[in-house]
Formats: sequence, structure tokens, C-alpha cells
Amino acid sequence: MSNFPAVLLAFCSGFAAYGGPPAGEKPRPTASIVHFKTAGGCLLEAAYRAPSSGGLVFVNTHGLGSNREEWRVLERKVSAKGHGYLSLDLRGHGKSAECAGKKLDYHAFSSAQWGELSADIAAAAGFLKTRKIPENRLILCGASIGANLSLKAAAEGVKPAALLLLSPGLSYAGVEADPLFKRLGRVPVLIAASRNDPYAWKSAELLADGYKYAVPVGFAAGAGGHGAGMLSEDRPELLKRILDWAELIAAPKPLPEPSGEPENAKQIRH
Repeated sequence: MSNFPAVLLAFCSGFAAYGGPPAGEKPRPTASIVHFKTAGGCLLEAAYRAPSSGGLVFVNTHGLGSNREEWRVLERKVSAKGHGYLSLDLRGHGKSAECAGKKLDYHAFSSAQWGELSADIAAAAGFLKTRKIPENRLILCGASIGANLSLKAAAEGVKPAALLLLSPGLSYAGVEADPLFKRLGRVPVLIAASRNDPYAWKSAELLADGYKYAVPVGFAAGAGGHGAGMLSEDRPELLKRILDWAELIAAPKPLPEPSGEPENAKQIRH
């Protein structure tokens, strides 16, 4: 993948200190705690809030070593707009610690096992179908490796209304974004990263610029931080951009046809 170095698992672990909301954090909007299983028998726990009529559902996938609590700011904002959310604990994280009767811990995951976590997002979409929420009313929203996994779930067959990728990387724990974009199709994508997060910023720039003629992709600058840590009510610009974009997704217009491919797309091709 070009000359840009892949990020090792140890790099991702540098962002794993987030273990929940800060002291004094406002509670999440009223949500139900739900459980569902993946095709491989992993039992997942998530917080679910149904949308209002016409609303979307944000399927929120956290970063490495974190859990669903990192989404509280976004949950409050999307709920105020009538959208719902399903914020899940990935297998081996938070309250999702069991798979086929065995205990799991993300610290022991291999690269292959990290790649399998996209099945957790597919299971989330399957759960929402039981609540009469079709895939075309979902926004797959991911932070850090959760962004790459959301992209992978869409490339593997989940068909959301759109993707929101916060601090994606060209490669996190072996989950590579470039080949996934090639398989994505015409799904609207909003990518966000902060300048003070160099790897994610460079990755986001290359992905947004390299695929803007193949995928309806937008780029938003965060005010600082990594993944869901960019979302702050004290620095609301990115939140506003996301909510405005979600309103466009909720009432879509026909997508323009691609008009070619820029030269710098070749930078991220194999």
C-alpha cells in the first residue's frame, strides 16, 4: 500500500486509554440495553434508542480498547434530531466478553481476529432488522479501528444509507482501508480527522481525495483528538457538520455519476 507505513497494533493501543465518559459527563438519552449474537456465536451488548418517524439509526462502533460509552456526546445530538442509535461493545470489549461460550479479551486478538469483528456490525444490522429498521436507514459510524471495521462491514455486504468514518487509518491491526474502498460501491461517506493526529489525518486525506470520483465522499476537519474524542459540545463544529450531513442522507437526492479518477488516487493503490 504505497510507501505510507502500516500502523501496528501498538499504535492503536495508544488510543485505548478511553474507558468511558469523563467524570461529570451527562447521561446518555433514554436507551434500552439489548443483546444479540453474531453468526459465530459471539454475544454482544449494545445500547439502543429507536429513531423518530423518518429518522436514521447510527450504528456506532468504538475504537480499540474502548467501549460504547465513548459515543455519549453523539448519542445526545443525534437523538435531539430524531435519529436513533445502536452503540455496541465489540466482542472482547466492554460487556461483550463471550463468544461461543468462551471468554474473550481484545488484548489477545490476532490480526485475523480483528478482521472478524466486522461481523459484529453485520449482526447489529441484523438485530435492527428485527426492530423493522432496514439497512438503508442506517449510518455505519466508526471511530479509529471501528471506522475501518464499519467500512469492512459495508464492503462485505451490509448496505447502509451512509458511512461516517472518524479517524480511519490506511491500516489498523491489519484491517486495511484501501481495498475495502475499492469494493464499497456508491455509498456516501463522510471522513473526519484532526491535524494533531498525524496518521489518521494523512490516511483520511489520501482516502477522501483518492476516492472522491468513485465514491460520494466528504472530508471534515476535527478540532483535535482521535476518533470519538473529536466530538465535543465545547467545539461543536464537527458535530454540526455531521448532523447537517445526516439530514441530507435522511432525505437523499440522486447521486451524481463519477466523472473520472484524479491522478493522486494512484498514491494509495497497490
